[in-house]
Order: sequence, then structure tokens, then C-alpha cells
Amino acid sequence: MKQGSTKVKAVAGRGARDGSGKAPRAPAIRASFRLAALAVLLWAAPSLQAAELRVCLLEDDLPRAHRAEASGFDHDLFQAAAERMGRTFTPVWQPTAPPYSEIDDTDLPFDELLDGDCDIVPSVPGQLALGRLATAVDLSPPYYAAAFEIYLPGREDLDWSDLPGLVGERKVAVRLQSLAHFAAEAAGLDWTSQPTAAEVASAVDSGRAAAALIFGPALASLEKQPVRAFDPPPGLRFNEHAAVRAGDPLGDELSRVLGELKREGVLGRLGERYGIIRLEPFPTVSSPETIRALGIGGP
Repeated sequence: MKQGSTKVKAVAGRGARDGSGKAPRAPAIRASFRLAALAVLLWAAPSLQAAELRVCLLEDDLPRAHRAEASGFDHDLFQAAAERMGRTFTPVWQPTAPPYSEIDDTDLPFDELLDGDCDIVPSVPGQLALGRLATAVDLSPPYYAAAFEIYLPGREDLDWSDLPGLVGERKVAVRLQSLAHFAAEAAGLDWTSQPTAAEVASAVDSGRAAAALIFGPALASLEKQPVRAFDPPPGLRFNEHAAVRAGDPLGDELSRVLGELKREGVLGRLGERYGIIRLEPFPTVSSPETIRALGIGGP
């Protein structure tokens, strides 16, 4: 009996060290709580990452994007889209390709999109740009349009079929290996090729060329205006889309949000700010057939 009483007192003594009569929390319990908290954080981490809207943008691609200034039509538009979707806008900057062509699918970071480095590639000029990736990529409805424009200061209106008579024996400036280069050949125009958009416009400004055929966004980046009342032939027209991975539900949400931003005037205000003059999609766009018809007198 005495030994039993002593044992009870000893156990009671260990539980009463803090005066509460309760045993303190064991280290093993505290460790369990820490592990549980860590598990919750690890579980939540993918959700936090999914809240980003990662957009692949070229570093020097004004008026669409410019890394040094964190600006541009696509940069600002998809930043607004991310805010509307409750996501964090994260630009994934890609190096700008060498200036061999204004419309060239090698300029577009599809590999980064398919590898999961980003969620969206903006300003994709339709199915022609996808090539062999047509089944791997989904395109949004077009959110703006672009075309090869005529740069001819002082001229307010011009028809494509009138261009040869207007320039006569003088040259039309184009970028080497671009669709404008092909169009000038097809139309029987005497052309001079230049390596950059700036040099194409400079050829006109200096009098070395009578006019230039130049991609609209490239001209906007130079803060120069094209002939405003010019209806480009279908072979020179493009509707611009946003690309996502095929089957990604983000595509439907993005299409809805871009439609809302257009209806609310956000798209128009950004277009005006950055010189994007064609916001309404074209009814017909460039295709192998319309490109072959670029000769004067074609459709």
C-alpha cells in the first residue's frame, strides 16, 4: 500500500510542475502540428502558382510589348485581362528573333507555350502561323487585326490597284523576305529591300522610294501613319489571336474576358495609345489562295 501511494504521488508530481495539474504538451505533439502545417502549405502551393497568368512576350516588339519599359499593347491588355480574371500577370520575356520577316512563325514562342513556361502567346496571326502545331494549340477569337499598309506621307486614300500607276518607275520599299516583298513582286512593282522596318520607312522619307509596303504594327512602332483610307487585299490581311495549349480551359475564360474588355472600350483605348489602327477583325484573311492573288487585278 505504501509503495502504491508513493507511485501515485510521483506520477502526480510530474503532471503538476506548472501548477495546472495538466501535463505539458509533448515534443512529439508539437512536431506533428509542424508537419501538418507544412503539409497544408505544400498542398496550397500549386494553387498559388495557378493564380498566375503567364504571358510569353518578345522583349523588343513594340507596339505590342517592350521589356525595358514594361509596356505595349499586348503587355497592357493581358495585364488588364489577368486583373479581370483574378490572376497575377507574369510576363515571360523571350528574345526577339532576327528581323528576317514581319510575319514569321519562328518569331512566336510556341515551344515555351507547349513546354509549360507560359500559358498564353498573344498576337498569333491565324492558323497559317501554327503550321505543324495546329492540333497542339487552340486560338482565341481574333481580338484585333493587322495588315501590310502603304506608307506614303501626304496621301489620305489609295486603292491597291492604283499603286503601280502612282509610283510609276520609282521604287517601293519593302523588308527583305517578307510578304510585302512577295506582294511587290506579284504586283509588278519595282522594289528596294531593306533589313529593318525603320530603314523601309527611311527610304520613303529620304526620297529613295516613292512608297513603302510595311506591316502595320511595325509602322506604329516608328510612330508613323499609313495611308488611312486603304483597304488591303485579303492576301495582306491578318486577324490576331491569343494561343493557349490545346484543351486548356483557360482558353474559354480568356476569350470571354477579352470580349468584355473590347465591349468596355479597354481594347480601343489601348489601340489608340499604341497605334493599333485595325481593331475589327477582317472578314477574309491571308491564305495560300489570297497570297497567290496578290497580283494587281486579283481579288
